[in-house]
Amino acid sequence: MVETIAYGLDPQSPPFVGRPIPEVVQRLQELGCRGVFLKRLEQPWVEGLRAAGLRVYASCAIFLGSPELWQEMPAARPITDNGDPAPAEEWYYPALPTLPALRAARLERVEELARTLPLDGIWLDFIRWPARWERSTPRLYHTSFDPVTLAQFQQDTGIHLPPDTDTAVAAARWILNHAAEAWFGWRCRQIVSFVAEAARILHQLQPEALLGLFLVPWTGGPEDDLPMADAHIRIVGQDPRLLGQVADVLSPMVYHHLCGRSPSWAGQVTARVAAQANCAVWPVVEAIPGPAHQYPAAEFAQACASAATAGRQGLIVFNLAGLLEDPHKAAIWQELTQ
Repeated sequence: MVETIAYGLDPQSPPFVGRPIPEVVQRLQELGCRGVFLKRLEQPWVEGLRAAGLRVYASCAIFLGSPELWQEMPAARPITDNGDPAPAEEWYYPALPTLPALRAARLERVEELARTLPLDGIWLDFIRWPARWERSTPRLYHTSFDPVTLAQFQQDTGIHLPPDTDTAVAAARWILNHAAEAWFGWRCRQIVSFVAEAARILHQLQPEALLGLFLVPWTGGPEDDLPMADAHIRIVGQDPRLLGQVADVLSPMVYHHLCGRSPSWAGQVTARVAAQANCAVWPVVEAIPGPAHQYPAAEFAQACASAATAGRQGLIVFNLAGLLEDPHKAAIWQELTQ
């Protein structure tokens, strides 16, 4: 049976505000949810939901910045191959995966969650190099050609840049022309090493908890339909073959409507990830609240069916508010557990 999980339970928002935990659990179970990602990670709610039979998961944003982070830690802003700081795109502020201080801070957050809350799992979000991918034609750019990243790349690989590559543009041009495959592989390993350490921390404190990852829905297959081949490796640095060796669950975010794809695309992406990764695969389907994000319930049913069939063991919906907003989608979700 598919493990059906809803993302974004907020006990302080309708229709749950003011309701006791047993009533909340009853409503979620009637909806067909076997687990939830809890928005407000408060101990009474974590313990109460789990005691009532729901699995409780947390998500942790890793390489996601903010205006405040960029101001307080300027080195956290990646540098593109044209020498410019990586752009903010709407709400998305990229952050540098190689910066030691940032990596340490994010691992501390993982440890804090694992040490203080009895969770069924922690999912790492934004565990990648920069891209604002949630659109049909995302902006693709190479990163990061900052001093920290370039120095670490040379130290780890033994590949040394020529003396005339003293600018980000020159360094990027030389690397992409002369050491591209080494560069792309090394970038993937920076993500893998963080995941491995997060998994070690979590499993040391909570051996039964799952370490999951949210993946950009790019796989290197024809379903990517992008102007660059292997963008999952070359742009975001997420290699399912490597990540599946250190994580318990991979969750490709198969948001077909946001990405301008067909519902069957959700299954195609999930199947390719499952073929590459030696771990559980719980895809994430899309039910976002608000008029701008509405699409036919029949498409939701197709996306759920194709993703669940291609995945392994679980299916996540993003998010609970969007599911509750549309009774037709809610009924479809409920049928998954019948």
